[in-house]
Amino acid sequence: MNLVVLKKASSTNLKDFIKTWSKLYTFSNEAIYNKSIVKQTFTKTDIQDLYVWKNGMKLSVLKQKSLDTKIKAKLSIINTFKSNNEIDIDAFRKEFKNLPATVWKIFLLHIIKPYKYPIYDQHIHRAFLFIHNEDWSNISNTSINNKAKEQFYFERYLPFIEANNIKDLKKLDEAFFAFGQFLNTRNYSTLLQ
Repeated sequence: MNLVVLKKASSTNLKDFIKTWSKLYTFSNEAIYNKSIVKQTFTKTDIQDLYVWKNGMKLSVLKQKSLDTKIKAKLSIINTFKSNNEIDIDAFRKEFKNLPATVWKIFLLHIIKPYKYPIYDQHIHRAFLFIHNEDWSNISNTSINNKAKEQFYFERYLPFIEANNIKDLKKLDEAFFAFGQFLNTRNYSTLLQ
Protein backbone atom coordinates (compact mmCIF):
# COMPACT_ATOMS: atom_id res chain seq x y z
CA MET A 1 0.00 0.00 0.00
CA ASN A 2 1.04 3.55 -0.68
CA LEU A 3 -0.96 5.72 1.73
CA VAL A 4 -0.36 9.44 1.85
CA VAL A 5 -0.98 11.40 5.03
CA LEU A 6 -0.85 15.16 5.12
CA LYS A 7 0.51 16.77 8.26
CA LYS A 8 -0.02 20.33 9.30
CA ALA A 9 3.22 22.10 10.02
CA SER A 10 3.69 25.79 10.57
CA SER A 11 6.77 27.85 9.89
CA THR A 12 7.75 31.47 10.21
CA ASN A 13 10.30 31.06 7.43
CA LEU A 14 9.03 32.51 4.15
CA LYS A 15 11.64 30.59 2.15
CA ASP A 16 10.31 27.30 3.57
CA PHE A 17 6.79 28.33 2.63
CA ILE A 18 7.85 29.20 -0.92
CA LYS A 19 9.83 25.98 -1.32
CA THR A 20 6.94 23.84 -0.05
CA TRP A 21 4.05 25.46 -1.89
CA SER A 22 5.83 26.13 -5.19
CA LYS A 23 6.21 22.34 -5.54
CA LEU A 24 2.41 22.10 -5.61
CA TYR A 25 2.03 24.71 -8.33
CA THR A 26 0.52 23.60 -11.59
CA PHE A 27 -0.52 25.77 -14.50
CA SER A 28 -1.02 24.85 -18.12
CA ASN A 29 1.49 25.72 -20.83
CA GLU A 30 4.26 26.83 -18.51
CA ALA A 31 6.70 26.37 -21.41
CA ILE A 32 5.00 29.23 -23.27
CA TYR A 33 5.66 31.58 -20.35
CA ASN A 34 9.26 30.39 -19.94
CA LYS A 35 10.01 30.78 -23.66
CA SER A 36 8.68 34.33 -23.96
CA ILE A 37 9.43 35.95 -20.60
CA VAL A 38 13.20 35.85 -21.08
CA LYS A 39 13.22 37.76 -24.37
CA GLN A 40 14.89 41.16 -24.45
CA THR A 41 12.42 42.44 -27.05
CA PHE A 42 8.87 41.23 -27.52
CA THR A 43 6.96 40.54 -30.69
CA LYS A 44 3.18 40.73 -30.88
CA THR A 45 3.19 36.92 -30.83
CA ASP A 46 5.12 36.94 -27.54
CA ILE A 47 2.58 39.30 -26.00
CA GLN A 48 -0.28 37.18 -27.33
CA ASP A 49 1.26 33.98 -25.97
CA LEU A 50 1.93 35.48 -22.55
CA TYR A 51 -1.62 36.77 -22.16
CA VAL A 52 -3.12 33.49 -23.32
CA TRP A 53 -0.88 31.77 -20.77
CA LYS A 54 -2.02 34.15 -18.02
CA ASN A 55 -5.65 33.66 -19.00
CA GLY A 56 -5.22 29.88 -18.88
CA MET A 57 -7.13 29.46 -22.12
CA LYS A 58 -7.90 31.15 -25.41
CA LEU A 59 -9.01 34.75 -24.93
CA SER A 60 -12.64 35.71 -25.36
CA VAL A 61 -13.48 38.04 -28.25
CA LEU A 62 -13.65 41.06 -25.90
CA LYS A 63 -10.36 40.20 -24.18
CA GLN A 64 -8.67 39.65 -27.52
CA LYS A 65 -9.89 43.01 -28.79
CA SER A 66 -8.60 44.70 -25.64
CA LEU A 67 -5.24 42.96 -25.98
CA ASP A 68 -4.96 43.95 -29.65
CA THR A 69 -5.96 47.60 -29.25
CA LYS A 70 -4.65 48.48 -25.80
CA ILE A 71 -1.50 46.39 -25.45
CA LYS A 72 -0.20 44.88 -28.68
CA ALA A 73 -0.80 48.17 -30.50
CA LYS A 74 1.73 49.72 -28.10
CA LEU A 75 4.44 47.14 -28.70
CA SER A 76 7.16 49.71 -29.34
CA ILE A 77 6.30 51.49 -26.07
CA ILE A 78 6.35 48.17 -24.22
CA ASN A 79 9.77 47.36 -25.65
CA THR A 80 11.04 50.82 -24.72
CA PHE A 81 9.91 50.28 -21.13
CA LYS A 82 11.53 46.83 -21.26
CA SER A 83 14.87 48.21 -22.47
CA ASN A 84 15.08 50.82 -19.70
CA ASN A 85 16.77 49.90 -16.42
CA GLU A 86 13.80 51.15 -14.41
CA ILE A 87 10.16 51.78 -15.22
CA ASP A 88 8.69 55.19 -14.54
CA ILE A 89 5.49 53.91 -12.91
CA ASP A 90 3.66 57.19 -13.50
CA ALA A 91 4.51 57.07 -17.21
CA PHE A 92 3.49 53.40 -17.32
CA ARG A 93 0.15 54.12 -15.62
CA LYS A 94 -0.52 57.02 -17.97
CA GLU A 95 0.32 54.97 -21.05
CA PHE A 96 -1.83 52.01 -20.02
CA LYS A 97 -4.60 53.79 -18.11
CA ASN A 98 -7.25 52.35 -20.45
CA LEU A 99 -6.59 48.74 -19.55
CA PRO A 100 -9.85 47.55 -18.04
CA ALA A 101 -8.39 45.07 -15.54
CA THR A 102 -5.72 45.69 -12.94
CA VAL A 103 -4.61 42.06 -13.19
CA TRP A 104 -3.77 42.62 -16.87
CA LYS A 105 -2.02 45.93 -16.15
CA ILE A 106 0.12 44.34 -13.44
CA PHE A 107 0.82 41.36 -15.68
CA LEU A 108 2.08 43.75 -18.34
CA LEU A 109 4.31 45.36 -15.74
CA HIS A 110 5.54 41.88 -14.80
CA ILE A 111 6.37 40.81 -18.33
CA ILE A 112 8.26 44.06 -18.91
CA LYS A 113 10.33 43.62 -15.73
CA PRO A 114 9.80 40.05 -14.46
CA TYR A 115 12.58 40.28 -11.86
CA LYS A 116 11.15 43.41 -10.26
CA TYR A 117 7.36 43.12 -10.50
CA PRO A 118 5.59 39.91 -9.47
CA ILE A 119 2.39 38.59 -10.97
CA TYR A 120 -0.84 39.47 -9.17
CA ASP A 121 -4.23 37.76 -9.08
CA GLN A 122 -6.89 36.74 -6.59
CA HIS A 123 -4.92 33.68 -5.43
CA ILE A 124 -1.86 35.80 -4.65
CA HIS A 125 -4.01 38.29 -2.76
CA ARG A 126 -5.77 35.53 -0.80
CA ALA A 127 -2.50 33.84 0.19
CA PHE A 128 -0.95 37.15 1.25
CA LEU A 129 -3.89 38.00 3.49
CA PHE A 130 -3.90 34.51 5.02
CA ILE A 131 -0.21 34.56 5.96
CA HIS A 132 -0.74 38.00 7.52
CA ASN A 133 -3.69 36.74 9.61
CA GLU A 134 -6.18 38.91 7.74
CA ASP A 135 -9.60 38.01 6.36
CA TRP A 136 -9.01 36.31 3.03
CA SER A 137 -12.32 34.47 2.71
CA ASN A 138 -14.04 36.92 0.36
CA ILE A 139 -11.24 37.44 -2.14
CA SER A 140 -12.33 36.84 -5.73
CA ASN A 141 -11.94 38.54 -9.10
CA THR A 142 -15.02 40.64 -8.46
CA SER A 143 -14.88 41.27 -4.70
CA ILE A 144 -12.24 44.00 -4.94
CA ASN A 145 -12.33 46.95 -7.31
CA ASN A 146 -9.41 47.76 -9.61
CA LYS A 147 -8.26 50.73 -7.56
CA ALA A 148 -8.08 48.63 -4.39
CA LYS A 149 -6.19 45.87 -6.23
CA GLU A 150 -3.63 48.31 -7.53
CA GLN A 151 -3.30 49.97 -4.14
CA PHE A 152 -2.77 46.56 -2.48
CA TYR A 153 -0.15 45.61 -5.05
CA PHE A 154 1.94 48.79 -4.82
CA GLU A 155 1.44 49.63 -1.15
CA ARG A 156 1.49 46.21 0.47
CA TYR A 157 2.62 43.40 -1.82
CA LEU A 158 5.67 45.04 -3.43
CA PRO A 159 6.97 46.42 -0.10
CA PHE A 160 6.53 42.93 1.43
CA ILE A 161 8.64 41.41 -1.36
CA GLU A 162 11.31 44.08 -1.04
CA ALA A 163 11.41 43.82 2.77
CA ASN A 164 11.88 40.06 2.55
CA ASN A 165 14.51 40.36 -0.19
CA ILE A 166 12.75 37.84 -2.42
CA LYS A 167 14.78 37.31 -5.57
CA ASP A 168 12.92 34.49 -7.33
CA LEU A 169 9.57 36.15 -8.00
CA LYS A 170 8.40 33.25 -10.17
CA LYS A 171 8.80 30.78 -7.28
CA LEU A 172 7.00 33.23 -5.00
CA ASP A 173 4.18 33.48 -7.53
CA GLU A 174 3.98 29.70 -7.81
CA ALA A 175 3.84 29.27 -4.02
CA PHE A 176 1.26 32.00 -3.42
CA PHE A 177 -0.82 30.89 -6.40
CA ALA A 178 -0.85 27.25 -5.24
CA PHE A 179 -1.63 28.18 -1.65
CA GLY A 180 -4.29 30.70 -2.66
CA GLN A 181 -5.97 28.07 -4.84
CA PHE A 182 -5.74 25.58 -1.97
CA LEU A 183 -7.52 28.01 0.34
CA ASN A 184 -10.28 28.51 -2.20
CA THR A 185 -10.89 24.86 -3.06
CA ARG A 186 -13.38 22.56 -1.37
CA ASN A 187 -12.99 24.09 2.04
CA TYR A 188 -9.47 22.72 2.41
CA SER A 189 -8.76 25.80 4.50
CA THR A 190 -10.51 24.02 7.39
CA LEU A 191 -7.48 21.72 7.54
CA LEU A 192 -5.40 24.71 8.60
CA GLN A 193 -7.50 25.66 11.61
